[in-house]
Amino acid sequence: MSEARDLELRWPKDGDRLFVALAWGQDAHVARHPGERFYRMPMGYKRAGDLLIEQAAADIADRSNVIYAALFCYRHSVELFLKKLIADFGNGQAYSPKNTHELNRLWERFMCIVNERESSDTDGLSVVQRLVAEMHEADQKSDGFRFPTDSNDLPFAFGDRGIDLANVREVMQGATNFFECTYLHFSYQDGETKGSDP
Repeated sequence: MSEARDLELRWPKDGDRLFVALAWGQDAHVARHPGERFYRMPMGYKRAGDLLIEQAAADIADRSNVIYAALFCYRHSVELFLKKLIADFGNGQAYSPKNTHELNRLWERFMCIVNERESSDTDGLSVVQRLVAEMHEADQKSDGFRFPTDSNDLPFAFGDRGIDLANVREVMQGATNFFECTYLHFSYQDGETKGSDP
C-alpha cells in the first residue's frame, strides 16, 4: 500500500501527540517572541493561501473545498500586514487594532499613519484601498471563510460566485508587495528622521 494511502487510512493510536520534535534541521520552528511571530505570520498566511490556490488549480476535486481556507489565509494575511504597520508606525496612539478583525477599521487607522507621514502619493495606495474594501465586504469579521453561517445562523452574503484562482493569487501578490514596500518605506523614513537628530 502506498504511503499516501496509509496516511489516509491512519487511525488514532495510544501515545499520539501533535507537537513533538524530531531534529532541529527538519522541524518547523514556532517562534515564541511576538516580534518574530509578527514578522513571519503575515507572510506565512499569504504563502499558505498560495499553496492552497495551487492545489485547487491542480485538482478539481479539491477546488470547492480548499477555496475557503485559501481565502481565509489571504484575508488573514491582509489583516496581519495592516496590524503590523499600525503597531510599528502608529506612534502609540490610543487606537488599538488588536481588538478588531474589521479590515475597514484597520485601513482607516493605516490611512491616518499615511496622512501623518504625508505619504499619500504612495504608489498603489488607491488600488490596495479598493482591494482591502473588497476583502472586507466579502468577509467583514473574519468569520465568512471559516464558518458556514454567521453567529445568528444566517448565510453570509458573499457566495454563489466563481473565483478565478490565478487572478486572486496574482492580485494578492501585488497587495503583499505593497504592504512590504510600505513597511520598508516607513522604516527608511524613521531611520532618516533618527539620523538627522543632533
